[in-house]
Amino acid sequence: MRRTLLALLLAALAIVPTAAPAHASRSQQSLFEDETSLLYSGPERRDQTLDELRDLGVNVIRANVIWNRYAPSPQSKSKPSGFDASDPNAYPLGELDALVAGASARGMTVLLTPTGPGPAWASSCGGSASARRICSPRPSEYGAFVTALGRRYPTVARWSIWNEPNQGGWLTPQWKKSGRTHIPASPTIYRNLVRAATGALAATGHSGDQVLLGETAPIGRTSGSYRTRSLSPANFYRELFCLDSRGRKLRGRAARIRGCTSFKRLAVTGVAHHPYTRGAGQSLGTRVGSGDITLAHISRLSTWINRAAHQHRIPGRLPIWITEYGFQTNPPDRFAGTSLSHQAKWLNQSDFIAWRNSRIRSVAQYEMRDERDSGAFQTGLRFLSGRAKPALAAYRLPIWPIASRHSTKIWLQVRPQPGASVTLQYLSRGSKRWRTAGTYKVDGHGFLYRTIKRRAAYWRFTWNGQTSRKAAS
Repeated sequence: MRRTLLALLLAALAIVPTAAPAHASRSQQSLFEDETSLLYSGPERRDQTLDELRDLGVNVIRANVIWNRYAPSPQSKSKPSGFDASDPNAYPLGELDALVAGASARGMTVLLTPTGPGPAWASSCGGSASARRICSPRPSEYGAFVTALGRRYPTVARWSIWNEPNQGGWLTPQWKKSGRTHIPASPTIYRNLVRAATGALAATGHSGDQVLLGETAPIGRTSGSYRTRSLSPANFYRELFCLDSRGRKLRGRAARIRGCTSFKRLAVTGVAHHPYTRGAGQSLGTRVGSGDITLAHISRLSTWINRAAHQHRIPGRLPIWITEYGFQTNPPDRFAGTSLSHQAKWLNQSDFIAWRNSRIRSVAQYEMRDERDSGAFQTGLRFLSGRAKPALAAYRLPIWPIASRHSTKIWLQVRPQPGASVTLQYLSRGSKRWRTAGTYKVDGHGFLYRTIKRRAAYWRFTWNGQTSRKAAS
């Protein structure tokens, strides 16, 4: 019992540091994703959401470009006659055109993720059209789709490749039979998709763009069908880079059955990951499997990036981009969700943890509004009705105070206006009156990290007539 309590205490200390970070991020971009609001709900809601994201200080809009939403005859097992899959004019991309233009007009950039499900005719698998949508997509067909997007959007300079390829809901088969056992299959499939996509982008004038590898889900599974049993991200990256458990190159039969007897370095500029906690509704300190990578265990991702770079599988010192993240709330999700106050608090804690890590180049929020369908994600800053959750104020003005014996370290951010002046306030224990600790100026990237020679029960700050959440030390 004592060992368990000690382990939990050390885990908590590991993610809530009390010392100033030695290599904190000097700049960190804020990324937002919400396809329902920005692509699928018409121009009025799209423009309203883009205006709000601009005012919140968002830098990057991420959008999954669902292949079979735009491809012709997606349920057919035969490719349409005369269809040129690399022709951008062969796809009805009007809603995506409007998003790219709308984001640019408001000073935001767009990260496009061409991903499945794809059309049935692009699969190398047999079976029903439904099963083929995510089953072993032909790299040549995927490359043609990316070619069309590259030609269509010459001004887009941010790309990532497939969504959550280590998840059985996005790519199958995850495993394949090899002799008397099963080995991971999705990393090999994904490696071929990456090569097709990077080649297509280079051929369409995007060779100098940001191209992210991964977009991996954080949690693996150890039960269920091998076909859809999701790989933990650490296991996925190890197999993707064709390395053994100690980071050495696979050789002989192990390399041959994974299609990597020769391995040309992948032409990518970063690694994207979705470091949710389990079910996106648990605290950051929740235990996970040894191969899982939540935000509290992001160093595991750095380890495999470093090992892959050492073996010349990818360029060296690639940055990490958090491209999807959030916390589900109860209400509305009474099974997976956490409380509204926990969502607000954990978002700010996550921002601080990410800021401490100089390798992490972005924080992310998925989505603005909760989703309608039962069982869908309820990570919105607003309920489905549009009513704001406390997390909206927390996202707008993040704050994270850390008390020590005689002082408090305050980390905060003003996303919309770098260089702004903020007024820091505190509430002593037992008092009902907020007092001013001082007025301070955030840095050129909107951050402030400062030691205040005072302890208090709660802290908050004001900027431009707005107030952050009340944050306990």
